[in-house]
Amino acid sequence: MIECDRVTVERLGVVVLERLDLCVSAGQAVAVIGPTAAGKTSLLETIATLLPLRSGELTVAGYAATQQGEAIRRLVGYVPDGVPAWPAIRIDECLELFAAAGGLRGRDLTSAVGRALARVGLERMAGARCDAVTSGQSKRLLLARALLLKPTILLLDNPATGLDPAGRELVSQIISDTVATRGAVMAACNDGDIPPGFTDLLILHEGQLLRAGPCRPEAWTEVSSWRLRFACPAAAQEAARVIGHIAIGCECPDDDSLLCELAPSRGPVDETVTALVKAGIPVAGCRYEPPWPAQLLAAIAPAND
Repeated sequence: MIECDRVTVERLGVVVLERLDLCVSAGQAVAVIGPTAAGKTSLLETIATLLPLRSGELTVAGYAATQQGEAIRRLVGYVPDGVPAWPAIRIDECLELFAAAGGLRGRDLTSAVGRALARVGLERMAGARCDAVTSGQSKRLLLARALLLKPTILLLDNPATGLDPAGRELVSQIISDTVATRGAVMAACNDGDIPPGFTDLLILHEGQLLRAGPCRPEAWTEVSSWRLRFACPAAAQEAARVIGHIAIGCECPDDDSLLCELAPSRGPVDETVTALVKAGIPVAGCRYEPPWPAQLLAAIAPAND
């Protein structure tokens, strides 16, 4: 659905994407991570035809970006990280303007606005002023705007930013629904802020693609060890003893928490959890700390500086 062939893009005279090659197929949800100024937002804006190509070729759903940008924009729902300011009009009026700009009229327009508001949980706020919404409601409104024309491709910039747990669950459901209907999703994500539902991961660095692979930690063999935190109520010391032969190192900051480093070569994380449970250790939770995409980026990016 999205194909970049040696795409180079400039922003204010600075190259932000350089000879980028990538392909995103129907049914994929791709998270893009990278350091600051890696080109994540620029990639989304390029696919949305908001930034012109300096060279290379970009096709979206078979349309050439340099010649058929309008057709691409009808198929793409773009959600920026935020907006400088919403207009001082009602939420439903705002969405009606965008729906009309997309070519909808009459009942089709009214239906699209109602459907989009319901999809993001803002139907009861239709009459509220856009410029009075919270940050979380603003993100939902941006999602509603992107969904007006039933896009087959979603481009999300930091999709979870500003959202509460319910909002993050909403984003994950929208991603899953798009994938299930053979659409495609691409999202620029903060290193540790990748919502569930993504199938693939891209790592950008200085406008170039460093790595691509599945969006799950066990697929990335470049990482020599993962740092995790186990919640073991009143049993952290005993937990450290049980997995001492598996872990590279263990630390107990308190009686309930165990920090450890696990090498992928010694087995997947769920085997460590299983070992603790079999030993009678209560395991209330387990998480990567920092989140695994941030650990992955730290392991890969320095080698390419």
